[in-house]
Amino acid sequence: MWTEATQEAKQITDYRYHQVTVDLTASVIHHADLACQDMEDFLGGIGRSFKLLEGHDVTDVFSPASPLVMNLGVFSGTEVMTGLRIFFSAYSPLKTANNGQPLAMWSTASGKFGTKLAAAGIDEVVFTGRATQPVYLLVRKDGEELSLTLEDATDLKGQSTHDKIMALADQYADAHVAAIGPAGENWQHNAYAAIACSTVNQLQSRDCKPRFAGRGGMGSMMGSKNLLAIVVQAPDLKTGRVPPGVLEANKEISRGDGSRNYRDARKGNGGGGTWRNVAGLHPVGGLPEMNFWPQGNDAPSSLYRQSFEEPYLIKDESCFKCGISCHKNIYDVEIDNGRRKAGKYYAKFDYEPLDLMTINLGIYDQQQALEIVDLVDQLGFDSISLGATLGYVMDYNRQHPDQPILNGLAFGDFEAACDLIRQAAAGQCPEVGQGVKRLAESLGEPAYAMHCKGVELPAYLPETNPGYPFALAGGHMSMRTFLLLVFEGETGMDYWVDAIVNRGIYYTRDDLLGLCKFAGAPDSVIPASFKDLFGVDITAEDLMHATQRTYLRGLLLERKQGATLDDYELPARAYERNPNVELPHFITPEFMGELRERVFQAFDEQIVSYGLATPA
Repeated sequence: MWTEATQEAKQITDYRYHQVTVDLTASVIHHADLACQDMEDFLGGIGRSFKLLEGHDVTDVFSPASPLVMNLGVFSGTEVMTGLRIFFSAYSPLKTANNGQPLAMWSTASGKFGTKLAAAGIDEVVFTGRATQPVYLLVRKDGEELSLTLEDATDLKGQSTHDKIMALADQYADAHVAAIGPAGENWQHNAYAAIACSTVNQLQSRDCKPRFAGRGGMGSMMGSKNLLAIVVQAPDLKTGRVPPGVLEANKEISRGDGSRNYRDARKGNGGGGTWRNVAGLHPVGGLPEMNFWPQGNDAPSSLYRQSFEEPYLIKDESCFKCGISCHKNIYDVEIDNGRRKAGKYYAKFDYEPLDLMTINLGIYDQQQALEIVDLVDQLGFDSISLGATLGYVMDYNRQHPDQPILNGLAFGDFEAACDLIRQAAAGQCPEVGQGVKRLAESLGEPAYAMHCKGVELPAYLPETNPGYPFALAGGHMSMRTFLLLVFEGETGMDYWVDAIVNRGIYYTRDDLLGLCKFAGAPDSVIPASFKDLFGVDITAEDLMHATQRTYLRGLLLERKQGATLDDYELPARAYERNPNVELPHFITPEFMGELRERVFQAFDEQIVSYGLATPA
């Protein structure tokens, strides 16, 4: 963003943002500098993209007219630590109402791709149309000269996410890349393909270490437009001395309580990263296993982090200029003069891919875990959706041994699972590629299909989280209620209404700002960064209201598409008590019914107070 205002104290309406529209059908690219009309325009991210999506009527997400929005948050590309986020928003091919209409969603990634887009001076790109042949968008900034061109991507077709990124990074020096894999290329049969965004570590090491905008099928949206990749080649912004307010924010982000759980245990008081959840949830029966049904045995212990410490070497590595270093990258061990050092790279373990692609499928072998997680990354699937869908297939076959589907895929069958994943990526297994909601409905057995509004659940049991249905973009990234029962143990109605309405939705604040959620930056350190970087006064209360308005706009977009109370439901299995789960079992159909009524009563009151309405 930029401004011509010269006074020290500025207003958000003094700023303009640079929007590019790309019509892939006509190969026409248009530039516009747009004034920030309100707080959401200034903050960016989903605050701006939801407003944009309000103006589009979409019934077929793969229609050329259906937009894919790529944009930045206000801190993306700045010196604020973890200000790396790039956002992709659209009407999702995966997220659907019961009436079959697509629902709006977003996905986000870190790495350095967003930083490069900011360095090019672009805040937002809106893609429409469909190219007649595979293309990639090339963004180049040379001095004051900015050029955007569509280039032939035929030679990239069929390559993995990693191979596409490396081929383009080798061709364009000092560039970063967003790319889809084979899953996204076969968009007609895959509703949850991801977008891989390059990292500095990936380009330097040449190992497969991208970050993913995984949820909701944004890679499928790219594929439907015949857009295989986006390349941004621009010199890094020269920022000089970090201003004091930003410096204080960075200290808090890198070493404060908010990021503690995501820092490595070897770093001060770090909690060990998301991988810690396997060992944390398993003893209380809270770990999804064999299609979200904990088995009450010790099998998952082979995939605890401590079980990998001896046979492998685990390194905590980071995104660009991030002090949290949340990546847990796993290498073979080489001995050099009696010291252990990193050899061959295998994979990066985050909690969701690790649990859902292994334990949830009855796979407990360490080497198989490394291979299947890497396979999914290379092919460009969302591992959460894929793991939940494969878990359903295995569960169905266990319950129907005489009439199995998909060659009788069974829990623990690593080779068959990998074969099916490859087939799905190639567009040869739409039963898997279309997601668990469509598959379960086609089979007439939706009770144990782990999704809400078509979006597969992350690796937290639905019987522990009645907030899942109210999430706009996946239950662990857009509604902060998924571990409340574990940490706080509350089961009362008033507690959960408050947790959803007043606490859970605020998890999306960083999806406006462009910060990583792992930063855990408290509101108290944010205003000084606005003052330092933009000269504007924005309070914590301003951020709260902008976040609430944005959530409500997302909710109203769902209503625009015909979503009703019945769409906000948990899988029926959540109402069954699993004796292996030691956490309180409190969610019943009656509880959920009252919760829906009270939550939406509160949201409706907020909608009126903000003067919002369902888009026409």
